[in-house]
Amino acid sequence: MGITTDEFFENIYKVIFNPKEFFEQKDMTVSVRLALATIILIAVINKFSFGIFDGSVLKISFIFSLIWGVISVVILWFLTALFFEYIAKIFNRDGNLEKLLFLTAFAPVPYMFFAPLNLIKNIGEIGYIIATLIEVLLYFLIIFLYALALRTVYNITISRAFMLIFIPFLSLFFAIYWLVCFISKIWYIFSI
Repeated sequence: MGITTDEFFENIYKVIFNPKEFFEQKDMTVSVRLALATIILIAVINKFSFGIFDGSVLKISFIFSLIWGVISVVILWFLTALFFEYIAKIFNRDGNLEKLLFLTAFAPVPYMFFAPLNLIKNIGEIGYIIATLIEVLLYFLIIFLYALALRTVYNITISRAFMLIFIPFLSLFFAIYWLVCFISKIWYIFSI
């Protein structure tokens, strides 16, 4: 079965205007190809929006940058889903990788609004401030959508879904902190 445009745009509409209904629908048709198309569309829209504003769209290097950008976004999307699946298995939560890939592909849909926000940023200082504030809100929305996706796939509470998202960041923070402390202690010992 191929990807239909009706299904594609209907899913994007639901994610934007009724995310809870989209992520919690019982009769969801999971298609990794549709998810891949969504991820690629978001990557291309973002790359073109930034390329238009810095004038690099007309350069040949933009094509290579676009191809590399799409490939890296797809790899990051897949690795992120694998990471969440691995962490969930540690906590004895069985999930469905295909469903996780599908739902996490639609979580970054609000990134498509960053293109018009770049236009607003060029208006002036007020436009830049307003656009930046809206971008921050969109980042929070994307995190919330990821939490809804994880909650649906692993059948956990929304607070645990947020913990599943933020535990890697906290771990990285503490690992860097301990590494800096260790290196500073070693440096202090050898500087005496």
